[in-house]
Amino acid sequence: MDAFEDWRRILIALVFVLPRMLVAFALLPVFTRQSLPGMTRNGVAVSLSLVILPMVMVDAPAEPPDWLDGLAILAKEAFIGLLIGFGAAIPFWVIASAGFFIDNQRGTTMASSIDPMTGDQSSPLGVFMSQVLAVLFFVGGGITVFLAALYESYRLWPVFSFFPRIDPAAIPWLLRLLDHFMALTVLLAAPVIIAMFLAEFALGLVSRFAPQMNVFSLAMPIKSAVGMLILVIYLGTLFGFMDDELLAIGRHFALLEDLFR
Repeated sequence: MDAFEDWRRILIALVFVLPRMLVAFALLPVFTRQSLPGMTRNGVAVSLSLVILPMVMVDAPAEPPDWLDGLAILAKEAFIGLLIGFGAAIPFWVIASAGFFIDNQRGTTMASSIDPMTGDQSSPLGVFMSQVLAVLFFVGGGITVFLAALYESYRLWPVFSFFPRIDPAAIPWLLRLLDHFMALTVLLAAPVIIAMFLAEFALGLVSRFAPQMNVFSLAMPIKSAVGMLILVIYLGTLFGFMDDELLAIGRHFALLEDLFR
């Protein structure tokens, strides 16, 4: 009977631990349904939840919460997982958007395909840059920072406590995060976009002085060649910067800690 009661407490604790982990994983592009089958992703989430289970069970009530309190706790856990996953997913959304922006300017968005990292339609360059960043996420320490933030969140916001106190500064912080996302997208694409604009401007001057030349048919290949040349030169700096952004997940979490105590 005691063994049955112990297993019952473990399963109840696991049910309340999982939503935070599952929602955070679902938002992270490297763990989407397209890149990782649902059963595998859920198995990984359950395995990682077992690590934190003993700490959660220490604070667990002797009797499981009733259905209303249980639903409130599950909603709170999903909300916290949403905040952590949102902060961790921003670098992936930024790099995919920057790649799409560049492809849009060089006229190759007609070759768009489904990005396995995000599950959304993206351009060839957006897909390529997303996949390179996914590799950096695992080999550059991003996954370690993400899991550390996720595990630390269980200490700061225990599972069986009610909603954390929300600081009024949380809303401006979320808006600044969105602003950072948009500004970073434009900033990362800017060197390539500027180079392609200068190439197009030069072609405009050529057509002005040599109207018999069909500049329109030359514009796309020349812009693509110039854009790719600049991108190859700039790629090391670009992904070095994005690796720093991945490691900054911990900084986003520290801000969350201050805003949602």
